[in-house]
Amino acid sequence: MRPGPDTGEQFADDLAFAADIGLQQVRLDVPWAIAQPRPGTVDGAVFEQLQSAALAAKTLGIEPWFRLLQPAVPHWFDNEGGFTDDRTAGTWWPRWIDAVTDHLGGVAAGWVPMEAPFTMSMRLVPDDPRRHGELMHNLVVAWRDAWRILRGGQPVATSLDVATERPGDETVQAAEAARRRDQLRWGTWLGGLYDGVVRIPGRADRPLDDLAGACDIVGLALSGDVATALYRAADQGPPRPLALTFRPRGATDTEHASAVSSMWRDVRSAMSDLSIASVTAAVLLDEDGRLGLATADRRLKDSGEAFVAG
Repeated sequence: MRPGPDTGEQFADDLAFAADIGLQQVRLDVPWAIAQPRPGTVDGAVFEQLQSAALAAKTLGIEPWFRLLQPAVPHWFDNEGGFTDDRTAGTWWPRWIDAVTDHLGGVAAGWVPMEAPFTMSMRLVPDDPRRHGELMHNLVVAWRDAWRILRGGQPVATSLDVATERPGDETVQAAEAARRRDQLRWGTWLGGLYDGVVRIPGRADRPLDDLAGACDIVGLALSGDVATALYRAADQGPPRPLALTFRPRGATDTEHASAVSSMWRDVRSAMSDLSIASVTAAVLLDEDGRLGLATADRRLKDSGEAFVAG
């Protein structure tokens, strides 16, 4: 969720609705591109809005978590190479994390430094395996840098877009491509968080200081294969509680409701073996063509009923 200067009353109503249906956490976006339009400066009004939103959530018994990186990054950062350039990323990303903690550390319940890193990397460098490998390494380093600043305070959670990768056809090339994607979704992140070694296909394995154990919660962003993903994350990743952000597949609310019910069955079954800290839904209200648990005017749909009942 992202509060804005023109959405104060609507946002408050959305939070009240979330509390009424029993939700306990909200993820608030900290829009880097808007909050830091120029290098070294921040827009204090953006942080004031976020502080107010976090305090409003707390008043309703909802924990405000902050997501620190969205698809839109500042133009000046992008123009300097962004995360594809290790020097640019190493200079400006930690300073952004410092700025966020200075302004929001007093109201945050937790941090999600970045979400869906594999999808982000494919959007930035889709067609060049060598440059893509460099970018993935830089993103892992960026995660470690955020951890160094945030650790020891509010909990820090990943939001890894893991998924079961299958070849597109029966060719050797398709099988190799699927194995590479699998490694980048799973092994690069979970394995690195386990033992501190960055493993990227086509590159030498590289130990990275302070990467091992660099999260308080292993968060997964999933659309399906929930049971498989939870157990695989517990097996491959560091010994941390798991969290799930679920975005159901399907084009209709009926399909979403079925997916949500199936998700809860998998979660309840896994709870006997695994430590699961939280389960959240990716979209609460219908917006921008995306189906949520409720309509834009806050009427709970079948998928929402299934989520709340879980």
